[in-house]
Amino acid sequence: MIGMDMTGWVTGQLFLQTVDDDEVKQVSDFLNDRGIGFQVLTLSERMALAAGDVDDPTQGVSSDRFSIAIQLAGFPQVVGPVLSELIQRSHGAGWVTESPA
Repeated sequence: MIGMDMTGWVTGQLFLQTVDDDEVKQVSDFLNDRGIGFQVLTLSERMALAAGDVDDPTQGVSSDRFSIAIQLAGFPQVVGPVLSELIQRSHGAGWVTESPA
């Protein structure tokens, strides 16, 4: 029996979300080290604590949320392992890689 070839091209985006500035830096460094294209999208929100405090910026609460859009494209044999690693790292494996000895 002759082995089957997998042909075709897979393309898409994977989105990661976080509220941690340090994690955005770690993910960015990880993706840059591997030459994977991505874009960081930021959503900033500011909420006033009381209706009368709208003009006083010190009386508000601000928060930032980050979405990292990762561009993936290539043959399934190439994209599959990259996608698998991204899934594992985003679900607890962390973004810090071992430095070569």
